[in-house]
Amino acid sequence: MTTSDNILFSESKKVVKYSSKDNNYQWVLDFKNTISGLSRVDDYVFVTTTSFWGKQFSYIIDYKQGKILWEIDDVFYSVHILEKTLVFRNKKKLFKGVNIETGKEIFSVESPLRWSSAKAILLNDKYYIYNSKKVYTLNLTNGKLSESRLPNKIDPKEIGLVLDEFQININNLPTAGGDYGAMYVGDVGGGDAGGGGEG
Repeated sequence: MTTSDNILFSESKKVVKYSSKDNNYQWVLDFKNTISGLSRVDDYVFVTTTSFWGKQFSYIIDYKQGKILWEIDDVFYSVHILEKTLVFRNKKKLFKGVNIETGKEIFSVESPLRWSSAKAILLNDKYYIYNSKKVYTLNLTNGKLSESRLPNKIDPKEIGLVLDEFQININNLPTAGGDYGAMYVGDVGGGDAGGGGEG
């Protein structure tokens, strides 16, 4: 694991990028609500805030400049990034694709797995949504779903936790029936990803 001269940390309603080289803040962002989740993938920082009334908002921030690129009245779960497309599951269990730099929605589709928790893997530029019985691929250009199979030697009945190169769970979805999603801890794609707060 590589070391870094910079860290990100949050205070109650503030996110800070700190540099140990000059013992100074590179940037500081203030938020209206309390920070409840903080993570990073490459040049993007993900911040989740929660209001006094429990309403949650998510923000995408440019890591280098400390600039908020966009915000959304939603929470990111099971985040994946492919080129400029951010794919995530939201509180309503919809799979959404948005342009990570602008926040413009590309697609929004219901999970094809209505009665169980869906898991997701991004592998060889294919986005798989699956449970122990069914597998689908999600077209990241138009949001269309197709019944599919996982690659050979990957049995959906046997898979527990999955960690792929660009997958983080900023927030953890509660699940039922023993079906659980993947959770990320550690370094992602050269970026520093911190554990997120629960949704």
